[in-house]
Amino acid sequence: MARRQSRKQSTTRRERGGKSERERQVELLTWGALVLVFAVLELLPDTTGIPNFVVPLTGAIILLGSGIYQYAQQWRVSPVTWLGGAAMIGLAFYNLQVDPTRSFTGASLLVFFAVIIFGVITGET
Repeated sequence: MARRQSRKQSTTRRERGGKSERERQVELLTWGALVLVFAVLELLPDTTGIPNFVVPLTGAIILLGSGIYQYAQQWRVSPVTWLGGAAMIGLAFYNLQVDPTRSFTGASLLVFFAVIIFGVITGET
Protein backbone atom coordinates (compact mmCIF):
# COMPACT_ATOMS: atom_id res chain seq x y z
CA MET A 1 0.00 0.00 0.00
CA ALA A 2 2.79 2.43 0.90
CA ARG A 3 4.50 1.68 -2.38
CA ARG A 4 1.39 2.66 -4.37
CA GLN A 5 0.97 5.88 -2.45
CA SER A 6 4.65 6.77 -2.93
CA ARG A 7 4.46 6.10 -6.67
CA LYS A 8 1.32 8.22 -6.96
CA GLN A 9 2.94 11.12 -5.10
CA SER A 10 6.07 11.04 -7.26
CA THR A 11 3.95 10.99 -10.43
CA THR A 12 1.96 13.96 -9.19
CA ARG A 13 5.18 15.87 -8.43
CA ARG A 14 6.58 15.15 -11.90
CA GLU A 15 3.37 16.28 -13.57
CA ARG A 16 3.59 19.60 -11.76
CA GLY A 17 7.16 20.27 -12.81
CA GLY A 18 8.85 18.24 -10.08
CA LYS A 19 7.79 20.54 -7.23
CA SER A 20 5.45 20.10 -4.34
CA GLU A 21 2.75 22.64 -3.66
CA ARG A 22 4.63 23.78 -0.56
CA GLU A 23 7.75 24.42 -2.65
CA ARG A 24 5.76 26.58 -5.04
CA GLN A 25 4.26 28.51 -2.14
CA VAL A 26 7.68 29.28 -0.70
CA GLU A 27 8.91 30.51 -4.08
CA LEU A 28 5.86 32.72 -4.56
CA LEU A 29 6.31 34.08 -1.05
CA THR A 30 9.93 34.92 -1.89
CA TRP A 31 8.91 36.75 -5.06
CA GLY A 32 6.17 38.58 -3.19
CA ALA A 33 8.62 39.69 -0.49
CA LEU A 34 11.00 41.05 -3.15
CA VAL A 35 8.18 43.03 -4.77
CA LEU A 36 7.00 44.22 -1.34
CA VAL A 37 10.37 45.84 -0.67
CA PHE A 38 9.83 48.22 -3.58
CA ALA A 39 6.15 48.71 -2.83
CA VAL A 40 7.05 49.89 0.68
CA LEU A 41 9.74 52.19 -0.73
CA GLU A 42 7.21 53.79 -3.06
CA LEU A 43 4.69 54.30 -0.26
CA LEU A 44 7.13 55.94 2.14
CA PRO A 45 7.76 59.66 1.75
CA ASP A 46 11.15 60.74 0.42
CA THR A 47 11.89 62.47 3.71
CA THR A 48 11.93 59.16 5.61
CA GLY A 49 15.71 58.98 5.32
CA ILE A 50 16.13 55.24 4.84
CA PRO A 51 19.86 54.45 4.56
CA ASN A 52 21.01 53.31 1.11
CA PHE A 53 22.18 49.90 2.32
CA VAL A 54 18.68 48.87 3.48
CA VAL A 55 17.32 47.82 0.07
CA PRO A 56 20.21 45.54 -0.94
CA LEU A 57 20.50 44.14 2.59
CA THR A 58 16.77 43.38 2.70
CA GLY A 59 17.02 41.70 -0.70
CA ALA A 60 19.98 39.63 0.49
CA ILE A 61 18.08 38.53 3.59
CA ILE A 62 15.05 37.54 1.51
CA LEU A 63 16.99 35.65 -1.18
CA LEU A 64 19.52 33.94 1.06
CA GLY A 65 16.90 33.21 3.71
CA SER A 66 14.67 31.61 1.09
CA GLY A 67 17.61 29.64 -0.32
CA ILE A 68 18.64 28.37 3.10
CA TYR A 69 15.07 27.39 3.97
CA GLN A 70 14.59 25.56 0.66
CA TYR A 71 17.95 23.82 1.03
CA ALA A 72 17.04 22.76 4.58
CA GLN A 73 13.85 21.22 3.19
CA GLN A 74 16.02 19.33 0.67
CA TRP A 75 14.44 21.18 -2.26
CA ARG A 76 16.41 22.27 -5.27
CA VAL A 77 17.57 25.88 -5.07
CA SER A 78 18.45 27.70 -8.26
CA PRO A 79 21.98 29.09 -8.51
CA VAL A 80 20.38 32.41 -9.50
CA THR A 81 18.92 32.68 -5.99
CA TRP A 82 22.36 32.23 -4.43
CA LEU A 83 24.01 34.60 -6.94
CA GLY A 84 21.32 37.24 -6.48
CA GLY A 85 21.66 37.04 -2.69
CA ALA A 86 25.44 37.28 -2.96
CA ALA A 87 25.17 40.30 -5.26
CA MET A 88 22.85 41.99 -2.77
CA ILE A 89 25.27 41.28 0.09
CA GLY A 90 28.05 42.80 -2.02
CA LEU A 91 26.03 45.95 -2.74
CA ALA A 92 25.06 46.34 0.91
CA PHE A 93 28.69 45.86 1.99
CA TYR A 94 29.82 48.45 -0.56
CA ASN A 95 27.25 50.88 0.80
CA LEU A 96 28.29 50.31 4.38
CA GLN A 97 32.07 50.28 3.93
CA VAL A 98 32.98 52.19 0.79
CA ASP A 99 30.36 54.73 -0.31
CA PRO A 100 27.34 55.27 1.95
CA THR A 101 26.01 58.01 -0.34
CA ARG A 102 25.58 55.76 -3.38
CA SER A 103 22.11 54.34 -3.94
CA PHE A 104 21.79 50.82 -5.32
CA THR A 105 18.01 50.84 -5.53
CA GLY A 106 18.10 50.55 -9.33
CA ALA A 107 20.66 47.76 -9.29
CA SER A 108 18.68 45.95 -6.61
CA LEU A 109 15.54 46.23 -8.70
CA LEU A 110 17.38 44.69 -11.66
CA VAL A 111 18.65 41.78 -9.56
CA PHE A 112 15.17 41.15 -8.12
CA PHE A 113 13.67 41.33 -11.60
CA ALA A 114 16.26 38.90 -12.96
CA VAL A 115 15.63 36.38 -10.15
CA ILE A 116 11.86 36.54 -10.66
CA ILE A 117 12.02 36.34 -14.47
CA PHE A 118 14.49 33.45 -14.33
CA GLY A 119 12.16 31.68 -11.92
CA VAL A 120 9.14 32.22 -14.15
CA ILE A 121 10.95 31.04 -17.29
CA THR A 122 12.67 27.99 -15.78
CA GLY A 123 10.24 27.18 -12.98
CA GLU A 124 13.09 27.34 -10.44
CA THR A 125 14.02 29.89 -7.83
